[in-house]
Amino acid sequence: MRSKFSFSLLGILILSIMAISLSSCLTYKQIVNFQDGEVLDSGYIDSISNFYPLKLQPDDVLQVIVSSFETEEARRFNTMMGGANNQQMGGGGGGGINVSEPFGYRVDSKGFVEMPVVGKVYLKDKTLEEARDEIARSIEATGYLKEFSLQIRYLTFRVTILGEVTRPGSFTVPNSRMTILEAVGLAGDVGIFSNRDNILIIREKDGERVYGRVNLKSKDIFNSPYYYLKPNDIVYVEPHKSKILSTPDPVSRYIGTIIAFTTLITLFITLFNN
Repeated sequence: MRSKFSFSLLGILILSIMAISLSSCLTYKQIVNFQDGEVLDSGYIDSISNFYPLKLQPDDVLQVIVSSFETEEARRFNTMMGGANNQQMGGGGGGGINVSEPFGYRVDSKGFVEMPVVGKVYLKDKTLEEARDEIARSIEATGYLKEFSLQIRYLTFRVTILGEVTRPGSFTVPNSRMTILEAVGLAGDVGIFSNRDNILIIREKDGERVYGRVNLKSKDIFNSPYYYLKPNDIVYVEPHKSKILSTPDPVSRYIGTIIAFTTLITLFITLFNN
């Protein structure tokens, strides 16, 4: 009877050790994105309804280039105002690095950019296309150029990506659109031990800070209001619990060794007494 009890105790201990070991392992479903997207490879077409054109806000920086056959006159409008400041930009290896801010026209706190000859032009809450039209009208009003072309470009789309990614840091792209997938790609992708179904986005909007969550494991991410990021968004990728369980530290190593040694001695004593 006691022998049966000993073997039962041994079985329970072995199963317990196996359960603890398996609890720190990730499964295939925990590390694969778009798990419910089987239809995505069969010609499936989905309409884009969650993208809204970027609207200019204070501290945005624009590149404006005026071209014309009247070269000397066009040059009046291409003299950049302001200076260059340092900012963080994503790079290889260890995350963000210091670089010079793009040299262009900064939207001031009241929503204006100040250009040579033209003066102040109000651009707050305008899309790039609307800003281009507004600047073109202001240039025409000066009478210096009869015919010209105008190029306008957004220079300061920056997001910060933290947490369980390969290269955390702040990243700037010369574009007016960035998706959560592009941002994760800039950071070198999420790690094996990332919590893919609960990624946090922190966004400042109209003087408030709002929070949203996206799930990389579901195709519903494409319809999320946070799929298209906004300038200065912060993306935080949480570590999976398995990383905590699998990360060794001095205390846990010593405790684990003591427990294993004690368990082994107890088993031998129990078996020999029976």
